[in-house]
Amino acid sequence: MNLEIKFSKVFEILKKEGILLESKQVGASTINYISSDSRDVKENTLFFCKGKNYKQEYLVQAIEKGVNIYISEVKYDIPNVSYLIVDNIRRAMASIALEFYNHSFDKLETIGITGTKGKTTVTYFLRNILDEYVGSKTAVISTVETYTGVREEESHLTTPEPIDLQKFFYETASSNIKYLTMEVTSQAYKTDRVYGVHYNNGMFLNISEDHISDVEHPSFEDYFNCKLQLLKNCDNLVINADTDQFSTIMNACKNKKVTLYGSKSNADYYYLNIVKEEPGFSFDIKNDKLGYSNNFKITMQGRFNIENAAAAITMAKTLGVDDESIKKGLIKTEVKGRMNVFNANGITVIVDYAHNKLSFTKLYESIKLDYPGRRVVSLGGGPGGKAYNRRKDFGIIVGNNSDYIYLTAEDPQFETIADICRDISTYIKDDTKYEVIEDRAEAIEKAIKNAQSGDVIVLLAKGEEDYQKVKGNFIPYESDILIAKRMLGIK
Repeated sequence: MNLEIKFSKVFEILKKEGILLESKQVGASTINYISSDSRDVKENTLFFCKGKNYKQEYLVQAIEKGVNIYISEVKYDIPNVSYLIVDNIRRAMASIALEFYNHSFDKLETIGITGTKGKTTVTYFLRNILDEYVGSKTAVISTVETYTGVREEESHLTTPEPIDLQKFFYETASSNIKYLTMEVTSQAYKTDRVYGVHYNNGMFLNISEDHISDVEHPSFEDYFNCKLQLLKNCDNLVINADTDQFSTIMNACKNKKVTLYGSKSNADYYYLNIVKEEPGFSFDIKNDKLGYSNNFKITMQGRFNIENAAAAITMAKTLGVDDESIKKGLIKTEVKGRMNVFNANGITVIVDYAHNKLSFTKLYESIKLDYPGRRVVSLGGGPGGKAYNRRKDFGIIVGNNSDYIYLTAEDPQFETIADICRDISTYIKDDTKYEVIEDRAEAIEKAIKNAQSGDVIVLLAKGEEDYQKVKGNFIPYESDILIAKRMLGIK
């Protein structure tokens, strides 16, 4: 099917949204492509001028390549080009992308997952379960990758910008894939990336203070309220009965179908009888109301992943998935950078994406239970220009649970690594030894090279990422996983 939209339809949508300020049509009115990237332009493209530092030269470049209409919050002095001036460019992008890609999410069984921690792991537990259930690959949009049947590629945004998101829905529907599982961040609602999207199913995993800064959320209340928006845009909901702010979350679910999971019998589906396996864990899931009970196993390390698995199991049961498919999907789930454990030469190296208060807490609780009495060496840092509260959380939680710490680079952006590490160090307790090594690869190499037999070395926050974010650029980086395996002599 050829995609197209008319200028008159765009005008009508923007007027209905109440964001249209001025417009002018010159010449052709048919639009065959939409974009906000001057490198991604075709004939008859509708172009969105977005970004704080947007320059007219980007639009000029786009026009030379085939743009015939632009939408912007600023009117540019460019003759013979149609334009629509709006007071909310992000809302304009989302609403036009919805229409251009034919509201394709309506043709899918969508599952949106939000929470402060665990989104990626739950996404993959559930995606693998659904793969087993239907006997083929289902679609996924996550921090790690995007798969639509048309594309399979690494992700750089957890929840894509609206043009990309609607394109991915369209590709999935065109590939005759029924299920799409995706992570939905607070920023996705804050910046209208998912404006107008209604999910068949939604999951709320947990909530803790994170992403508080001038460029993210000004307060916890704003962050939490953005998270709650998913619940208001879903039909079937799965909620963690053990989460903080539970009553507020449930108030946002009024008149919705809600199924609870958790560690206690007040939940619809609850887990118990946890047994450490090698690798992973086995546990029972029960639903007393239904007289349901079954035993499941995961191969992922970290006790917090039992909670993540329970979330996926609960959603799968609400979707009518059989237990055999659930068991097969759980067993085969391993997520790069999430509790990847390597053992060699008498030491254990854990690579995990933990990067905020809740994930630090859960990670070190699990390490204490699964590696009792062993010396813990931790390595990490904090991102530049955002989520400043993570520096305190790192200093206190990682500091209180480590025998030694290496402070190093973690996406410093426009701050210096030294300044970020200095901020973190002010929260580390006096009797915990630490050192600063700005080069992350060098820090990991030293941590493993100097490790004592029995040490547990914890590499935090970068996971499988093979880049550092520095001054607005993605700088290639070997990745914590590859450096750890290289140093341990693991193929």
